[in-house]
Amino acid sequence: MFMGLNNVVLGIYLVCIFYNSYRNKSRPNWRLLKGYLPIFFFFVLALIASVNNTHTFFLKHLESYWSFLLIPIAFSLQQEAPRVLTKYAFKGLIYGCAATLILCYGNAIFEIIAYNEPWSYFLRWRHLSHDFTEIADTHPAYLGLFICASTYYLLFKAPEISKKHKIAFIILFSLGLLQLTSRLALFIYVLVFGIYFVSKATNLKKQLGLFIVFLGITISLFFSYGSDYLKERLFSVQSIEKDDRFERLQISYEIFKEYPIFGVGFDKIDSLRVEKYTEHGYIVAAHYKYNAHNQFMEYLSVNGIIGGLIYVLVFGYLVIIALKQKDYLFLFIIMTFIMANITESMMVRIKGIEYFALFVSLFLNKQLIHKT
Repeated sequence: MFMGLNNVVLGIYLVCIFYNSYRNKSRPNWRLLKGYLPIFFFFVLALIASVNNTHTFFLKHLESYWSFLLIPIAFSLQQEAPRVLTKYAFKGLIYGCAATLILCYGNAIFEIIAYNEPWSYFLRWRHLSHDFTEIADTHPAYLGLFICASTYYLLFKAPEISKKHKIAFIILFSLGLLQLTSRLALFIYVLVFGIYFVSKATNLKKQLGLFIVFLGITISLFFSYGSDYLKERLFSVQSIEKDDRFERLQISYEIFKEYPIFGVGFDKIDSLRVEKYTEHGYIVAAHYKYNAHNQFMEYLSVNGIIGGLIYVLVFGYLVIIALKQKDYLFLFIIMTFIMANITESMMVRIKGIEYFALFVSLFLNKQLIHKT
């Protein structure tokens, strides 16, 4: 919620680690930093975009992007084992998702009571999607992706979390995803359970039966009490056709053609997009200054061919390494992040940046420890 505070805390953490190293007379192994180059590349792109075509103090553009630099450095300096760090990171993600949903549900309940609305309004537009998550200052697609990653960890890992707590989290996450109405997140969520039951088909007949019962109850409640907005949002082909975000990609492509090598930079991208949105009749997009809603096109327009090439090469490298190491947890994290980047510019917002920097740093940290 607070970018400045996040960066200050990261800075204090690094100072504490340096002080601890000095007190223990141990030197950080700076050679390990080269293992985090896939993340550092994105900070370099942000730095280039900050100084490119700018007439303002370039550091103000970097506020969201310091995590690409500071989080890998923090991982390179710490001494904890990767398994312990993985547990900390995913437990933090799980509890964070649960706390966010509880906050959003608490606000929805308060509004229903305060405005004397019937409880059936829970599944109407006033308490769905962006209106549901506004109190937590987050985006439904981002929170949905975090929930999917949390659920994957709960189902396939998390021995430290009891079975009854896992069930409670999964029920909360299932209901929350319905409230978020993010089509991609729901698809990934169903895919997670499909993979889980297929991989453990011989041992989970009882659990599969319980899941089918829970799913049946959820579907029946959905069709009984779900609003027309909710049903159209999730299952209507027309709602997908009305979404002009893919048509708007042409705008980012036009900007890329005008600035093909280094892109237009951070300082002018918003004004140039608004101008072109207005010319093509995308009035709502112009009013809200929408980004590309596609991370590859975002890098092409902001950083030119250099940004697009680095984006493709880094994610290709991460997928190959995860496959070679048979690290299916982080392969899932990387692949679903790529999927989310098809319809969102995840590496523009602080939540997407920190999610990527944190979990990819954790993944690369495991590879470095394995090598050494």
